[in-house]
Amino acid sequence: MKYTSEQIDTIASKLRQMPEVKNKRQDHSKQEAVKILLKEIAAMQKRGYSLDQISETLRNEGLNIATPTLKNYLQRAKAVSKKAATPGKQQRTTVAPRQMSNQKATFAPRPDSVTI
Repeated sequence: MKYTSEQIDTIASKLRQMPEVKNKRQDHSKQEAVKILLKEIAAMQKRGYSLDQISETLRNEGLNIATPTLKNYLQRAKAVSKKAATPGKQQRTTVAPRQMSNQKATFAPRPDSVTI
């Protein structure tokens, strides 16, 4: 079936007039939830909470996650964020000019020790 330009324009006009969706519900996996909550979890750890206590709190709030699973997901999320923080190849470190020696390299030629 082919569509005329008028039909497509009418459809496009109706699509543009549709209101914004108010409830943008998005479902997340446990691993995604931990990644989203990473900053809050890290802040709890800085305040002295153990992973057992954090996982218990998460379970009480409806995120059913065991402590070993939480630990695994945190390690993965931190590894991903570190990888994102260092884009591309590692930068080469150079010696600052003031650290370089003012001495010139010397080379003393010597005769071969083995005859061919």
